[in-house]
Amino acid sequence: MASIGSIVDPGQRYATTAPEAPIAAGTGYSWYHFDNATWTPDPVSFFATLDQLDRFVDAICVRSSVGRDDIVIGGFSQGAGIAGWLAYGTGSLPPAGFWCCGTIIDVAGHALDVATAAGTNVLMLAGRDDPNVPLERNHRQADQFRAVGAHVTMSEHDGGHGLSQPMLADMRHWLEHLDHNG
Repeated sequence: MASIGSIVDPGQRYATTAPEAPIAAGTGYSWYHFDNATWTPDPVSFFATLDQLDRFVDAICVRSSVGRDDIVIGGFSQGAGIAGWLAYGTGSLPPAGFWCCGTIIDVAGHALDVATAAGTNVLMLAGRDDPNVPLERNHRQADQFRAVGAHVTMSEHDGGHGLSQPMLADMRHWLEHLDHNG
């Protein structure tokens, strides 16, 4: 993910930080353990990782002398789910912006209360043929954000489960016009 920073923010308005998921899984890494049959997240590993990420973001904000309301948090696929909780579910000040290519998940039967997204900017990136995150699910999530007063930009493109060049172009445009005050 770090490699997209120069593509979506060529003017380097933002510093890009992309921590690696902590759990080795197959040929890659995962943010949390989950049931392969149901895609249900393991709450213990999910919330442990969320706590690590929350402390990581706090440390970056302190080191950079910026508030959480001046940052953008985002993620792809499984990372989108945990990024949503990081943005709106830790009790910290919500970010200036949140982007996701994927949707926020329920954990241990609890849905994330997106009420703290009110007034924030949300970019939803979706592939029309994504077999993992159906387009309808993205639309429902966008409606949830709109219902609480978030400023939602929906970016749909042909394709499946991945960040396409048109999505990256939409992200660049969104970042260029991001209003920190909603």
